[in-house]
Amino acid sequence: MDSLSIREIAFLAALNDSQALKRQGYAEYFRDPAVLRDLYTDTFEPGAKPRRAYPGPLIARADEIRERGLLAFYIDTLMGYRQKGVRVLPVFDAGYPVRLLGIRDPPFILYLVGREESLAKPAVAVVGTRMISRAGIERARETVDLLVRLGYVVVSGLALGTDACAHTAAIDCGGETVAVLPGDVTVVVPGENRALAANIACSGSLIAEITHLAGMHKGRFLERNRITSGLSEGVVVVETGKSGGSIRQAETAFRQGRPVYVLKPDGSSATAAAGYQHLVSCGAIPVESPDDLSPYVARMHHPPSRVTTLADFW
Repeated sequence: MDSLSIREIAFLAALNDSQALKRQGYAEYFRDPAVLRDLYTDTFEPGAKPRRAYPGPLIARADEIRERGLLAFYIDTLMGYRQKGVRVLPVFDAGYPVRLLGIRDPPFILYLVGREESLAKPAVAVVGTRMISRAGIERARETVDLLVRLGYVVVSGLALGTDACAHTAAIDCGGETVAVLPGDVTVVVPGENRALAANIACSGSLIAEITHLAGMHKGRFLERNRITSGLSEGVVVVETGKSGGSIRQAETAFRQGRPVYVLKPDGSSATAAAGYQHLVSCGAIPVESPDDLSPYVARMHHPPSRVTTLADFW
């Protein structure tokens, strides 16, 4: 089968920007690029007889894309990505990470800046509070050093605090790290981490699931959690309070069946102690120190098999 055109990939990008459509069944549907081509043709070049029967939500969104003339905006966006060196990974591409196919709501497309091969390697997410303590910073570094030595890519969200510490430590240790952004992959949030993002792109990758046409909102920070843990074989919470983004990330990991490990705080912070106890009560595995993670993460090293797919237009 010939490679898909940029119009067809732009059509998939427009479908992908609708969060409500992201279901495992639909992603499996689009793993066959012929389905995308037929849906595109039936939407923009209707014949006497539709080629397939499509789920109602996909038809509704496809009709909206056509009627509102949205396709041209997505073509322009993808062309802009091409000029900026952004890699587009549809769900049928060989570079699309296999682990994500197992979550209940995988994206149809990922946008990547940096090293595509980082997504194919065993990975562990390292997360925690933005208001990380000095002790927490040191423990984050020790955790990342261990993971890098064991051959893992470190995944986090490029937020201030623990995320930035995890990414920086991975780079300093000579390892690879993946940052999952909440919005457009070319717009680094927060802006204070732009220099760090540039370094990440050299030793790993920045990824995102939406274009700027989808718009940013607070819910995007929660929606990206499923990708952070979905890419990973486990999640390590370095330091957290009883509520906040790290707790939401752990909850997402629990739902996905990923193990969650939480480091025991040193006792100097009542907030960190409360967060630790809360996660343990929810099912997280308590860990006394980063070194004690070793037997757990060593057992997680099970790289997934790759899918073989056609090359896309990129």
